[in-house]
Amino acid sequence: MEFLKIKDEIDYLNKRYKITREIEDMFIDDGCINIEPSIFEDYDNFMFVNKRIKKESMVKVLNGNSNILILRPDITMNIIKNLIPRWEDDLKLKLFYNSTIFRNKAGLNIKEFRQMGIEYIGESSMKADRDLIGIALKVLKKYNNSFILEIGNSKYVDEILRVIDLEESVEKELKSLIYKKNKIELIDYVGNLNIKKEICELLSNILDFQGNIEEIIKKAEKFYMSDEMKKSIEDLKDLNEFIREYGYLKNIHFDLSMVAELDYYEGIVFKGYYENSYREIISGGRYDSLTELFGEKVSAIGFSIDIDELIKVLNKKGDGNWII
Repeated sequence: MEFLKIKDEIDYLNKRYKITREIEDMFIDDGCINIEPSIFEDYDNFMFVNKRIKKESMVKVLNGNSNILILRPDITMNIIKNLIPRWEDDLKLKLFYNSTIFRNKAGLNIKEFRQMGIEYIGESSMKADRDLIGIALKVLKKYNNSFILEIGNSKYVDEILRVIDLEESVEKELKSLIYKKNKIELIDYVGNLNIKKEICELLSNILDFQGNIEEIIKKAEKFYMSDEMKKSIEDLKDLNEFIREYGYLKNIHFDLSMVAELDYYEGIVFKGYYENSYREIISGGRYDSLTELFGEKVSAIGFSIDIDELIKVLNKKGDGNWII
């Protein structure tokens, strides 16, 4: 964050303090406990888990033994690697953080991003999914009624990739095209793969599987569907009923092609937007398989809030005085 005037910087800091305190109070009222994650990550471990992250975007440092570390680019993995090796049976933790992540941005050197978020670990998957999405909806509604929460299930895309059994590099490129919503290149790329016609047709149309729950079911039923893919849609139907009870269906947009930037997400994934911002305010999802990498598979879901983007949206002066 950069400022043209001192007054603008003070104004921003005051707003950030007020908003973070408000959100912290919401988290605490919901039974969350504060945690302060480590600032460092092991470079090799992070890149092994997140193969689609560009290596040049990581902020690298050397420790005393000349081992390569990185300043944390993500907080979830940082928390999990420290907790799961010491995990106890029947433990349930709902944690929140207010911290910073670091990325190298092209032409801008190191950038810091303020994040707040929740990690819910050890609770049954459906209860935790509902709880976390309920909190995300409350946060979005608190600052603007005009918001959209996009919800998907990454198991739908993962099951397609499992069925066609591609080489890792091909799967990585295919997932990247789906993530970027690049329909023209996706159709061209899929057309050159040696896969069954029914899967080719499915992948060529998958970016259209969006809308309310009835619309995505109607679209998906026209194409190949395995039992696991049906199950992923059933999970979304269950969430739809829960959200209906909350009274937020008009703010919900389902997307079966949703793929998270970080590879460790599996299952429910979601992103929250305000109408006057192209960047997500909230992003998160389920990541049980990540915990398994550190010793034990535990139910886990979380989300983060981009505080800088939230304040930018709420800034009544507009963007002219702040450079983000």
